[in-house]
Amino acid sequence: MSISREPRVAVVGATGAVGNQLIELIAARGFQLSELKLFATEAGAMQTVDAAGEERLVDALASPADLRDFNIAFLACPARRAAEIIAAQPGPILIDLSAADRPPADVPMVAPGLTSREAFAQLRNAKVFAIAHPVAHVLATCLKALGAHGGFVAATAMLGASAGGRDVLTASVDQTTDLLSARLELDDDEVQRGFNAFMREHERSVATAISAQVATLLDKAPTLSIQVAAIPVLHGSALTVDIQRPRALKGNGEDAVELLRVAPGILIAEEGEPLGVIDAVGQEAIVVSVETRADSISLWCVFDNARLAALGALWIAETLALSSPTLA
Repeated sequence: MSISREPRVAVVGATGAVGNQLIELIAARGFQLSELKLFATEAGAMQTVDAAGEERLVDALASPADLRDFNIAFLACPARRAAEIIAAQPGPILIDLSAADRPPADVPMVAPGLTSREAFAQLRNAKVFAIAHPVAHVLATCLKALGAHGGFVAATAMLGASAGGRDVLTASVDQTTDLLSARLELDDDEVQRGFNAFMREHERSVATAISAQVATLLDKAPTLSIQVAAIPVLHGSALTVDIQRPRALKGNGEDAVELLRVAPGILIAEEGEPLGVIDAVGQEAIVVSVETRADSISLWCVFDNARLAALGALWIAETLALSSPTLA
């Protein structure tokens, strides 16, 4: 199906954390479309969400065939459901946000500021696109800006509850409320999310996926060691990065700051100002604080993971629309 000047667009997972951000960004960025249809899994259906100031009904996606008349479908839904839709090949171009927690497969993985227009043009016939994990996007963006193509990089990602979607957000709020009331009771297989930071097998597998995604997004990536932990924050995430100083950077540190300042999608924090995760919530930019040493560069990055994932997905749709023959 070709993309018209104003495509018909579906959002699957419209009631989730990323789905809500997608709907908001579609309106905020003025993405031109002829129809916007909102879907959810059965549990999330028959709700309403705000779309450009209008309350819109969210329908249940009964079958992948429900998407056949659309040009673009955003899959902001659990991986199992997204896989069913992709396997069914219902017709529209599918933008899979559930791919964020997996290593790159045969599906093109692209990101704004990291994938050139020329490289994207080679993918015009692709029917499925994958979204990188927001941490991979942030890390690759910083490494590319600094020209860190070799050497060793150590990073620690701290993911807020929104990185796990609506269910994790709800569980975190409920647990925190129960803890404050001294009545929290956990099942044997349940982890305490309120007032706790932890690393499980899931976080370790996400770290492996992020490392592979960074290598995919960069033409040449350094040796990377990354750890991922869940932190008791509802919205937003943080990333620490320690980089061996690239040989090209020989100044007093201002060279590194300026390279990051002009990189797309990065906002340098004011020197001396405290920088917390909450400062990035609602922003599309990655907010970065820089500390330089004689042989290394340390970064403290905070970002709205749900908004960054939605932004990457919408960028694909915008690029597809711009490259459509009907717009030439």
